[in-house]
Amino acid sequence: MNDLPYRKNIRLEHSVYSLGYVFFITIDTYGRYPWFSKYPELTAKTAQIMHQIRTERGSIIYAWCVMPTHIHLLLQDNDIIGFIRLLKGRIVPIARSLESGRRLWQRSFYDHALWQEESLEDISLYIWQNPVRSGLVDRPSKYPWLGSEVWFDWREWYERG
Repeated sequence: MNDLPYRKNIRLEHSVYSLGYVFFITIDTYGRYPWFSKYPELTAKTAQIMHQIRTERGSIIYAWCVMPTHIHLLLQDNDIIGFIRLLKGRIVPIARSLESGRRLWQRSFYDHALWQEESLEDISLYIWQNPVRSGLVDRPSKYPWLGSEVWFDWREWYERG
């Protein structure tokens, strides 16, 4: 009998990621290391890369937030796994140039496929509130590393409640 711990597969059927559903994604840094607060230039480059990939692929990013130890995305793409692979892969060389020998990403990512009755707006608000809940700012509009590729007036919309 194998005494190695069993690694549970947290993925849905692969085809689900290619059906154009909207997913709430969380990508963690390895060991929750605060890459994005330690290296603001990495955070800026991460946001830039995310937007480049969105443009290349025709993806929709309803909401996004880069926190010190993780990234949240509310994302629609015809290949969610492909989007995440590109994002992670393009950021790694930048991180290595800043701190070689330290692993950037936790393996895989967490996802939640939205059901029809789930509100894009509610989940976007949850994502944008992340820096407030973490004590980084008192209002989302004060945090520079979040936004939307759909609702360009999201700050105004958010403030109206």
